[in-house]
Amino acid sequence: MQQPPDAFKSPEQIARALAERDANERALRAGRPLPYPNPWDELDPTKITPEHATPERITESYREFCKICRRPKRREHVL
Repeated sequence: MQQPPDAFKSPEQIARALAERDANERALRAGRPLPYPNPWDELDPTKITPEHATPERITESYREFCKICRRPKRREHVL
C-alpha cells in the first residue's frame, strides 16, 4: 500500500501562496488594488469585508447570497 503524501501542496506552491497573500495584505493596507485578487470576489456581490462583519451583517449577506445561489432541490428517494 502506498503512503499518502505529507502535504497536498509542494513547498514551492506553499511559498508562492504565502507570497501572494503577503502582497495582497500590503496592497490592502496601502489602499491599492490587490495584485492577486480572488476570482470569487467578483462573482459574489454579497461578500462583505471583515471590518463590516457584524453578526447581523453576516446574516443579511447570507440571505442575499441565497437569493442569487439557491440550494439545490432536495432529493426524494422512492422505493
